[in-house]
Amino acid sequence: MNKIVVITGGSMGIGKATATLFRQKGDIVLSVARQIDEEFPDFSYVADISNEEQVKNIITQIGEKYHKIDVLVNNAGIGVNGALELVPSNVFENTMHVNIEGAYLVTKFALPYMQKGAKIINISSVSGLFASPFRSLYCFSKSAIQMMTMCQRMELSKAKIDVCAVCPGEVKTGFMKRRVRIEDTNERYGKQVERAFAFLDKHDEGKRMPPEKVAKAIYKQAKRKKSKPFVIVGGSFKLIYLGVKLLPTSWVLALTNKFMGGGNID
Repeated sequence: MNKIVVITGGSMGIGKATATLFRQKGDIVLSVARQIDEEFPDFSYVADISNEEQVKNIITQIGEKYHKIDVLVNNAGIGVNGALELVPSNVFENTMHVNIEGAYLVTKFALPYMQKGAKIINISSVSGLFASPFRSLYCFSKSAIQMMTMCQRMELSKAKIDVCAVCPGEVKTGFMKRRVRIEDTNERYGKQVERAFAFLDKHDEGKRMPPEKVAKAIYKQAKRKKSKPFVIVGGSFKLIYLGVKLLPTSWVLALTNKFMGGGNID
């Protein structure tokens, strides 16, 4: 029997790759994004997921048409880089609205249509697990998604609805090119910001994993009888996570700051 799958940000990148995989497996996939999926316009809904009325209306339409939601993938998000102090307030607010409030709203209105055995898969990031200099806004927005996942996993356990976080490493999607770049600096940071951006640009799209690899990880968790609380996608990041757990936090921060361009921590 076909599953009803709702994916936010399903018109590009990880969302598009995930939608393609579920469709190939015979499921009905509905994309909720800022732009229509021109390949599947009849299964595409345009919305700003941080707008409560828009989200409520669209999820209600989906629920009334299909009578259930079997899998929800909260994938939509935006990236921001720069010194937190110098990030404009409107950029901060928009990031929180999309990355955190959007996942909250879609989940809130989807849950009434989700029954025993349904899955919620939140796309976090390794940035939600590892602190990075001059990525703080993105890091703590994804860390919030990680914590939301763990809390809801407990809250929904009696209802037998699984909640899982998928944490990709570096993915070749164009996401980094679309991120908001706040390259301002002052005497407090000097050339640290410049060095941090140089590191990011050097490690941009070329060496990143394809989005299809993340899609496979999402699909695997969706089809498991019991999903894992969270999974890291990318072998090197699994090793890094192990190191983060084993080493003193001060060492981890100093090493990360040095190699990602920020400089040394006293």
